[in-house]
Amino acid sequence: MPFIFRLGTVFLVFFCFGFGVFKMAFGLLGQKIKKIPCVIYIAWFCAASWAQAFLGLLLEDPLEKLFFELIFLTLHAVVLGLLLKKFCHLPFIHTLTAAVLGNFIVYTVYNVVNTTAFAYSPVFDGKYLYVLTTIYIPYLSAPLAAILASYILGKSSFYRYFSHLFVHRSRAALTFIVSFALMCVWTVLDFFYPDSTPDAGYAVFFFSLIVAALFWVQFLAMYVESQDKIKAQEETILQQQAHMELLEELRQEIRAFRHDFTNLFSGLALQAQEGDLAGIQEFMRETSNYFDTKLGNEIQQMDCLKNIRPYALRSLITTKLAATRKKHIQLVLETPCPMNETQMIGTEDLLRALGILLDNAIESSSEKDGVVRVILLQEEKELYLAIANNYDAAPDLSALTRKGYTTKGSGHGAGLSSYRRILSGYHGCVSRTYIKDDMFVQELHIPVV
Repeated sequence: MPFIFRLGTVFLVFFCFGFGVFKMAFGLLGQKIKKIPCVIYIAWFCAASWAQAFLGLLLEDPLEKLFFELIFLTLHAVVLGLLLKKFCHLPFIHTLTAAVLGNFIVYTVYNVVNTTAFAYSPVFDGKYLYVLTTIYIPYLSAPLAAILASYILGKSSFYRYFSHLFVHRSRAALTFIVSFALMCVWTVLDFFYPDSTPDAGYAVFFFSLIVAALFWVQFLAMYVESQDKIKAQEETILQQQAHMELLEELRQEIRAFRHDFTNLFSGLALQAQEGDLAGIQEFMRETSNYFDTKLGNEIQQMDCLKNIRPYALRSLITTKLAATRKKHIQLVLETPCPMNETQMIGTEDLLRALGILLDNAIESSSEKDGVVRVILLQEEKELYLAIANNYDAAPDLSALTRKGYTTKGSGHGAGLSSYRRILSGYHGCVSRTYIKDDMFVQELHIPVV
């Protein structure tokens, strides 16, 4: 065969396999394929596969070859996971697991078709026809299977269930470990059973392995989602109770103000009869201040809550508002314009991040006259969050980046670590911490999608 044909065949098989893995990983994430990361990964895959083939010829010990192939498998998955993280704006453990599972699915399809073709394909007189049946068809089956599987997964909304496995670190770690073991199964089997002869049962078994793996992921994810929904409903009930308590307090304030207002106007009537103009002006000034003190802040907070359109976020702040009231801490909420739900960060991660900042501000505010200020400013290109609190002892800003640092005593300090871990999964989110006017301020800038 001509050298150009052989070289073209090698590039074609590398391209097919690389594209198949890339498409499958995107399908697991529920994302539409993107040209730039696709070109980058296929170029990387071709170059790395050439290097892998060349370096593999230098190894003779089977055990060394096993570890060598496992290292390259892992490297391919890491590179793809990093590309997916950058272009899909998802946590790395999420994208890495998708890359690992995509590699396993595509390689399983290719290996079964390839092994079956070698075992059952008749010996043709023409070399090109033999190459077609034993090389081209198996490798072309990889991207075709990836496209078909991605379509099916998209129609079944598999990505929604898949993403639920990465809400908590323990679930994400378990999902990744199982997926990584599946990806390595072919290499390990080839090491222990190098001379195994495939048959129809062989193909059925490994295709069943793919179905079982995806079924396990979806079943586990559906179970996790149902548990999360139950927990979310319980939290929603508690948040609604807090909201009702807030409304009840406001109603009591209005009743008290109505009673006081009646008494105040009785005094005003006497001053009017006596023609005391200065007294009437003083009364109006005091009444205005009284109104602002009693009801003005309450009404302003209700208006600000109304501007927070994401219901889950509004419920969270309402709950924290009720908590500050019980601790006699003044919480000042400012949302000058309505918020939308187009932030790059996921709703659950936004709630966790904001909850950590609010809890820290409430717990570290001054014990005597605690004040917490919350600003939510929706701008055209970003959502700006700022949470500030006063304090009894100024925190050490240089120590805030240390894991476990806290000013609240033993048993605390994990919140800021979790907060930084949440933000690390989103490219473009910027946090800032500083002290200004005797207030400890934590800012967060979240890009708008």
